Amino acid sequence: MANVATTNPMVLDTAAAVVTTPVQIKAVVFTAGNGEGLVLSDKNGNAIIGLAASTGDLSPSLTVPGGIKADGLTVTTIDGGTAYVYLK
Repeated sequence: MANVATTNPMVLDTAAAVVTTPVQIKAVVFTAGNGEGLVLSDKNGNAIIGLAASTGDLSPSLTVPGGIKADGLTVTTIDGGTAYVYLK
């Protein structure tokens, strides 16, 4: 499957640039297998979110009440699984 950036949440499963315009992320849920990781960066390569799945938590998540503003969004690393990125 390819990344779907036209929905909210965005559904991401491939390492690639997603959007180059500013976004405000309010939450990320990462469903994956044990030991799989996710790194999201802005369009300049600055890491903004990193999550890792483990046996006790195969769906780690991050919620940011005020949101995280990023200049673009790139899936830098995704070892497997799917990331659901909710925008504000």
